[in-house]
Amino acid sequence: MTILALVFCGLWGLLCLVALTNLLLMPKPMAQPDDDKALLTALIPARNEEANLELLLPALVPQFDQVIIYDDSSDDATAAVAKKHGAMVIQGTSLPSGWTGKNHACWQLAKVASEVSPSKWWVFLDADLRVQPTFGGALRSLIRQVGSRTPVSTGFPKLIPGAGLEPLYMLWVPWMLLCSIPFGLIQRSRTGHSRFTNGQIVIWEASRYWEINPHETCKSDVLEDVQIGRLLARQKVPTTVARFTHCVSVAMYRTLGEAWSGMTKNSYWITGSTLGAILLGAFLAVGALIWLAFPMPYLALMVGMILFTSALTTILAGMPLWIIPFLPISILAAAVTQFHALRKVRTTGVTWKGRTYSETGAVSDRGDKSEG
Repeated sequence: MTILALVFCGLWGLLCLVALTNLLLMPKPMAQPDDDKALLTALIPARNEEANLELLLPALVPQFDQVIIYDDSSDDATAAVAKKHGAMVIQGTSLPSGWTGKNHACWQLAKVASEVSPSKWWVFLDADLRVQPTFGGALRSLIRQVGSRTPVSTGFPKLIPGAGLEPLYMLWVPWMLLCSIPFGLIQRSRTGHSRFTNGQIVIWEASRYWEINPHETCKSDVLEDVQIGRLLARQKVPTTVARFTHCVSVAMYRTLGEAWSGMTKNSYWITGSTLGAILLGAFLAVGALIWLAFPMPYLALMVGMILFTSALTTILAGMPLWIIPFLPISILAAAVTQFHALRKVRTTGVTWKGRTYSETGAVSDRGDKSEG
C-alpha cells in the first residue's frame, strides 16, 4: 500500500504542477488600443440556436468585420434572429452521408468565407458563447503576439454555471484538460504540441485553413476539436492555447440533465474505441476512490493535492468556488459517464439535437431537434 500511495501521490503531484504552470504561463490576451487593424470574420454553426444568438450577436457583431451564420436545418427562428442583428445567413441543406453536423456546417462556412470575406483571420465560434466588449480586441492582441508563428489559436472561455449540481458534474471536463496538458509550458518553450483545440473558439489564418482542410478531413468525427488538435500535431502546425475567461464565457448546459446528455454524446470519442473507453473509465473510477484507502500521512497529502488541483481548475475555468471540495465526486461521475456513453454508442447510439451518432460516428436524423 505504501508503494501504491507513493505512486498516486506522484501522479497527483504532477497534475498539480501542470495546473500551476497553466495558471502562470498560459497567454491571457488583453485588448490594446493598437490592436484594431486585423480583419476578423466570425463563423458560427447554428442548429436551433435562436435563444443563444439573441444573447450573443448584439455584443459580437460590432466587434467583427463580418459575422456569418450557417443555419443547420433549424426549425426555430435562428435565421431571423441572425439577420436581425446584422449577420449573414447561409441556409443549410440536408446533411450528406459520412458527415457530422458541426463539421459540415464549419466546412460550408469556410467555403463561403473564402468567397465573401476579406479577412485574413477566421474565428469559428459556438452559438452558446457570451462575449464582452473587449473580446474582439483580445483576439486581435493574440494575433499580433503569436499569429506570425502560430496559424491556429484556441482557448478556454469562462464556464457559466447551470442550475443545481450542473457545475459540480462539469468540473471533471476542464480538470482533465488543464491538469494533464501543459499548455503554458508548450507555449512558452515553443516545443512539443498540445494536440488540442477547443471547438468553442478556434482562430484560423484563412490561407492555412485550406492547406489543412480540418473539417473535411475529420468530417465523421463527433468530437471534432480533439481530432483536429491531433491532426495539427501530426502535421506539425503550431497552435496557441490561451485563456479567454476575462472576455468570453460559455453557457454549455442549463441543467444537470442537459450536461449528462451532452457529455454522453462526447465522452466515448475522447478515446474513440471500446477498449480505450473501458480503460479511461476504469482509470477515472480508481483515481476517484483509491485515495480513501491510503494511511496517514499519505491521505492528508492526497487530499491536499486533490483540493489544490480542483482550486486551480475552478480559477482557470472561472467556475464557482463552492465546487472545489467535490472533485472526487465529479471524477467518479466522469467514469460513470464514460461507461454509459460506451453502452449507448454500442446499442441505440447517442442522440443530440435530433441527430443520432453510432459507434462509427455515422449520423442519422430523427427529426426531433429539441435536445440541448
